Amino acid sequence: MWPVLRRTLRLARKVGTLILDHHLLRSSEGEKWLDWVSSITHHKVICAADFMGRNRNLLEADRVSWYKKISVPEGWHKAYSKGEADTKAYQAKFWKACASEA
Repeated sequence: MWPVLRRTLRLARKVGTLILDHHLLRSSEGEKWLDWVSSITHHKVICAADFMGRNRNLLEADRVSWYKKISVPEGWHKAYSKGEADTKAYQAKFWKACASEA
């Protein structure tokens, strides 16, 4: 058995609700994995969105689509790494795009 699965099962069986998030949900398979672990442990294994009563929004899993919707100009990543650019304009575009999809 994979070490991550073994540890997750052990944790899930010891608590009423186990909240796992972020890196696990970088793909749609992670979302299915949460549900699968929950079904075999008979305990709640959920993500933060579930805990807050919100829809799951797998931004990282959909990153290719988001990069197409909200692209950055050539050289932006390098400028950002030097502190010469910020994300403010892209945050506004992102929230506007999210609102239009809702």
